[in-house]
Amino acid sequence: MNPKRAVKRLLFSLSGAKYYFVGLTATGNRTAGKAMALLGYSWRHYPMQLGDLWRYQVGTDTPVAYWFRQGLLPQNGTFILTTRALEPWLEDCQVWFESRPLESLSEFERETRQVLFGSVTFDRDRFATAYSQHTEECIKVAAKMGVQLHQWNVVAEPNWNFLNQLTGKQADHPFPFTPGVYDKTWEAVRISQLKLLKAGQNPEFL
Repeated sequence: MNPKRAVKRLLFSLSGAKYYFVGLTATGNRTAGKAMALLGYSWRHYPMQLGDLWRYQVGTDTPVAYWFRQGLLPQNGTFILTTRALEPWLEDCQVWFESRPLESLSEFERETRQVLFGSVTFDRDRFATAYSQHTEECIKVAAKMGVQLHQWNVVAEPNWNFLNQLTGKQADHPFPFTPGVYDKTWEAVRISQLKLLKAGQNPEFL
């Protein structure tokens, strides 16, 4: 491991309890992050640099999964693989991936897509293969690191039970999930972000 990565791992290991949600896009990462935020944890969705996680207790979405697969996350973290039934996951991935212009992708985003999905653009067969491969790889990485890999199907179990047991905390809010609703096209998310920025709030994902 090169010196920079070694230092980053050391810093993470000294930074207190962390929760890393390492599931792929559209498996409930954002919902999980919102729920953790309601439990009082600081949360970063879709961090663009590994160092971004330093200031947060919870990290979610594709980059976190990518770094986990590379063995770059600290062993003292708690790791959760969010899962879903394959067919509806593929349908939601198609909505999301085909709605985002390729020219808006950074080099880092192209790399993570290629590694995790086997393609920069949506390809049903490759994504189906990538889903099962990701589960297998996460199990292998967790075993190599000597850590427990929790699994949570957020869509099938959209309630507080899993997180209550995982964190030991109880929520005073409704669980932040609406079953059967998926409207996260790229354009819809961008409009939502602009509204938050205009209101002086920090958007979850840019």
